[in-house]
Amino acid sequence: MNVRPNASVSTIRIAMMCENPAVYRSLGPRLSVDRQFEVVGTFDCTLDYVADVASTCPDVIILGISRITHFNMMVCQAIKPHCPDAAIIVLPSYIDQTDEVRAAREAGADSVMLKSIDTPALVQQIHALVELKS
Repeated sequence: MNVRPNASVSTIRIAMMCENPAVYRSLGPRLSVDRQFEVVGTFDCTLDYVADVASTCPDVIILGISRITHFNMMVCQAIKPHCPDAAIIVLPSYIDQTDEVRAAREAGADSVMLKSIDTPALVQQIHALVELKS
């Protein structure tokens, strides 16, 4: 388990796990609107990268996925023990059923928001989750 010692509230460390590299390219500029955000790593959304994500000691982990699947939720579940203090935001492209949101929450997601959410709302949600976790 990685816990960041003496975490500074002035910087919010964000790790991104995505299925498609295009998501990194679109999310990065959106997150850079807030000077408190520091993207500490971008990773494929697979179980193979859970330890790498944990090594960055993030405050927030964003799972940028096309849809909520059993496999993606296995990744979410695997992250929680390694980063218990990190907020996990699941950003699917679309949601088929409300059961998918429930499955994401049960897997450890703190928030589920569509990828199409506007930037101010995403930034606000990140700040709210970090505040709740502190």
